[in-house]
Amino acid sequence: MMTFFEYFKKTIAFLIALTVFFILLGIIISFSFNGNSNNQFIFKEGDSESKNKIIYMELRGPILNEPSDAIEISLIDSIQAIYVSEFVKNLSKIKIEKPKGIIISINSPGGSVSATYNLYKAINKYKKNNDTKIFLHTNELLASGGYWAALASDKIFANYGSMIGSLGVRGPDWIYYDNPISISSGILGQTVETKDGIKKFTTIAGKSKDLFNSFRKPTKEEITILQSIVDNIYDDFVNIISKNRNIEKKIINEKLGALIFDAKTAKENFLIDDIKNIEEVKKQMIKELNLENYQIIWKEKKGGLVKNLINSSLIIKYDIHELKNKKICKLINNYINVMILNNEYINNC
Repeated sequence: MMTFFEYFKKTIAFLIALTVFFILLGIIISFSFNGNSNNQFIFKEGDSESKNKIIYMELRGPILNEPSDAIEISLIDSIQAIYVSEFVKNLSKIKIEKPKGIIISINSPGGSVSATYNLYKAINKYKKNNDTKIFLHTNELLASGGYWAALASDKIFANYGSMIGSLGVRGPDWIYYDNPISISSGILGQTVETKDGIKKFTTIAGKSKDLFNSFRKPTKEEITILQSIVDNIYDDFVNIISKNRNIEKKIINEKLGALIFDAKTAKENFLIDDIKNIEEVKKQMIKELNLENYQIIWKEKKGGLVKNLINSSLIIKYDIHELKNKKICKLINNYINVMILNNEYINNC
């Protein structure tokens, strides 16, 4: 009997210790997942004593409103995506530094309409409320929603060889299977055979509640309404380009369209201000601000040992590119959302 009680006590003690361990681990992970609380600005170049600060920051990837879960939040530093929620937090920290200018290096194929618009508004609002000069620079790709966001800046610069444009809006596709008889998934993906056979029944209330149903054709009214959504957003896009870049709407609609241009052609069509590398952009900022002394600072991300260990284990467990692509494809396939995204991503979904 004594042996039983000894064993029982040891088992209970072990379970309590295990519970405490997981509680502590949960607390540590919770603190580690709290974004970039340890981020700080560090001196990059110039005079470290100067009060004339210029902030340099980088934005990479598709534009999304916010991370969708704890894993994505933890891997923010590793996933190349522009989260507007994180960008706005960074702007609050930047405001404390009271910079004379901000240089944003951005490479983006675009993003969802809401995220793109929110990024554009955030940059525009900060610039007006703080009387700060903002330059946007790209060294690779500035397309679709990425270009829309860049329009909030005072000037847009691009590296030689970078690609600019894709000034268009794309809504979700409505794929219709005409008289399907079988649907199967194999090594080569999903296949559909058609000719009378499969019958699909849906219980819905409300006209067109089964929008994008692959087993029926869209009505003319539905196509018209869906097209009007895309047209309205495109009109807003064109108006903002015309206003900010002083380009006639007719030229944007008929000549530029949604084509992609190299930096030289983009400059000739007034889509960018000049072809410069990032070092030349820094010099341009210093010149326009008429600064005799300055310091350029940028944001350093220090996650700490615990967060780095957690990130490393998550990176091993999850394919970062797969996570990002799944998020983008989910947005693209969302029936409500309309994308301002370069076809490079759309075609992969």
